[in-house]
Amino acid sequence: MSEASQSQAAKSPASMPRPSSFTTLGTGGGPMQNPLASQPAHLVMNGERPVLVDCGEGAMGQLKRAGVEFRDVQQIFLTHHHFDHIGSLFACLGLNMMTMRPTPLTIYGPPGTKAILDNLIAACDVPQAIGFGVKGQTMPHPRDFVRVEEMTDGARIELGEMVVTACENTHYRPEHELLEPGPVSLSLRFDLPGRSLFFTGDTGPCLAVETLAQGVDLLVSEMMDLDMTMGRVRASNPHMPDAAIEKIRTHLALHHLSPEDVGDLASRVGAGHVVATHFAPGCATPDTADSYAARIAARFGGQVSIGRDLQSY
Repeated sequence: MSEASQSQAAKSPASMPRPSSFTTLGTGGGPMQNPLASQPAHLVMNGERPVLVDCGEGAMGQLKRAGVEFRDVQQIFLTHHHFDHIGSLFACLGLNMMTMRPTPLTIYGPPGTKAILDNLIAACDVPQAIGFGVKGQTMPHPRDFVRVEEMTDGARIELGEMVVTACENTHYRPEHELLEPGPVSLSLRFDLPGRSLFFTGDTGPCLAVETLAQGVDLLVSEMMDLDMTMGRVRASNPHMPDAAIEKIRTHLALHHLSPEDVGDLASRVGAGHVVATHFAPGCATPDTADSYAARIAARFGGQVSIGRDLQSY
């Protein structure tokens, strides 16, 4: 069985994933719902401590299916603020509040993360005041257990033996505009004892990403099928002028990675294993996963996996 075929058989681990492992909790890409995959979220094990990377819709339930209690997560890292990557943040706050979370939760993300969390925490005022209707009982408020730390290009976070490093990528704007004022999308590197992981997040081709990802053991990369996506754009907008269609195509090509781009990136950074994720509906289905893996493998000689929810690597 090929590596891509093996990764179709999603498994629900019976116990917490092993130290330094990586689990794809949600391999779908939004904003459209993918019937085969949850929205973007991933799990990194920092020894015995679970760390959540992105928090797309359904992330809390996917943690449970992976054998991890959401209250055991002490750190969440956000790559950027598109809704498919942050849709479960409010659920995360509320569920931790209602289950009397006893420990702090730190949420890291690009500039703007604090504003988002400030408003979500304020939205907890009403359910926190209602409580369970038990006289004299008070639930902890998220403002008492949540801490937010914003990151920019070059940020370095040390969490025990794990070091997390960030770089700005080209999901929001072209490379020559990076580091200028404006919205920030991040790629993240996790260096653990004996293993390194790199998350492209959503990005187009980017030199900063290549630089930070050098020599990584596991490269977790977004992947877009541009031809399929543009076919759907054309079908949904039959009267759109060709010039407008081409403008959309150019934008998507600069802000996302094709299978060939993924293979080239993995080859240039010397990755040991690449896992493709972030699939729009219809992309990388069980019937087509092997063909996408082959397109990546045509540019990269290492191990290739087409990610599926609840797979561990």
